[in-house]
Amino acid sequence: MIKEYFIDLTEKKPGCTENPVVRLSQLLSRVEEGNAVLKVVSDEREIPLKVLEKLAEKRGLKIILLERDDTKITVVYSKDT
Repeated sequence: MIKEYFIDLTEKKPGCTENPVVRLSQLLSRVEEGNAVLKVVSDEREIPLKVLEKLAEKRGLKIILLERDDTKITVVYSKDT
């Protein structure tokens, strides 16, 4: 069974461990293990699409752009099989 995770990086949380890229990296590790997909909402002014694409490339994951609305983007990461 495939697990589905969701993270909204537009939400601001205090502290360095709640940095958006750190939060994203933690969930991407679960996708790397397989049997999981991750839906991500991000503000391109904070984390550009190119950065999200590079993270996918570096981890051997597939990324699909689902929606782009002004500066808000929604992507899905999955294991590239």
